Amino acid sequence: MKTFYKIISILFQPILLPTYGMLLMMQIPLFANNFPFYWKAYAVGGTFLFTGLLPAIPVLIMYFKKQISNLFISNREERTLPYLFSFLAYLFWGLFLLRTMRLPLFIASVGFGSALSIIIITFINTKWKISAHLTSMGGFTGGVFGICYRFAINPVWLFVVVLFVSCLSAIARIGVKAHTPMQTLAGFVVGFLCTFIPVMILK
Repeated sequence: MKTFYKIISILFQPILLPTYGMLLMMQIPLFANNFPFYWKAYAVGGTFLFTGLLPAIPVLIMYFKKQISNLFISNREERTLPYLFSFLAYLFWGLFLLRTMRLPLFIASVGFGSALSIIIITFINTKWKISAHLTSMGGFTGGVFGICYRFAINPVWLFVVVLFVSCLSAIARIGVKAHTPMQTLAGFVVGFLCTFIPVMILK
């Protein structure tokens, strides 16, 4: 069972979830039917660059320099610097969505909201370990719910799947003894609110 939990932790880790989200958004009829493939590929590729590759590079460097104990950065004390790099990367992601891809502010706010959630958990993490996995999962969920509402679509099956994966991710993080139930719940709530609220209120 522990192997299964580790697989879930890898599949739904923070550096992959924004790319999953962008791939999902490209299935919305507005994007699927009205934008060329190269534009969609650029949006997905740019998202992976800013939220996957750039945050991973400092973690890998620190790991090989033995400045962190493992790639999941399990020790709370080792997380501050990687989180700050991630904050900058997500901030640039938001600008990429807004200025380069010319997406509406309420969509680009997913990037800015995610950056805000990283700053929040960075401060929390100085005193109490909070789940980055579930913060990212909460941000993903908040983005899905908010964007679907703004586009007036109601994919119930998607909502069920996203909530199921969120619960599964929390169970996995608890199962590998990386976090307590409260740490996963707190992470999810922070991530969800930081993306859902901006998507809902911005134009």
